[in-house]
Amino acid sequence: MTTVAPAAQCLLDQATGRWPNRDRSADGTVGDAAHASRTSDHNPDARGVVHAADLTNDPARGCDNDKNAEAVKDDPRVKYVIWERRIWNPSISLSWRPYTGSNPHDHHMHVSVLSGALE
Repeated sequence: MTTVAPAAQCLLDQATGRWPNRDRSADGTVGDAAHASRTSDHNPDARGVVHAADLTNDPARGCDNDKNAEAVKDDPRVKYVIWERRIWNPSISLSWRPYTGSNPHDHHMHVSVLSGALE
């Protein structure tokens, strides 16, 4: 059985609570077949837990991922963030770095959360 890490689900739930009319078209947690073919926090771990959430950017309705990306960096549950062709991964650097993956993440922000007690 696949479940979503509470911290990842919390991101989406809090965004919907704050901006109930926001666009959710690029929201997601459990990966599709493309994710299943590679390493991704959207894939369930050995316990069946997914450690990622995608949050649709919708600044017109208040959900502005330029601001959200900076805000989630302060959450101790966050493993890394990908947004607007950049990645923030504190295990590598405390600065944003260029992200060159096939998906530029310019319609949604990807947030991966830690496993274990903080998930």
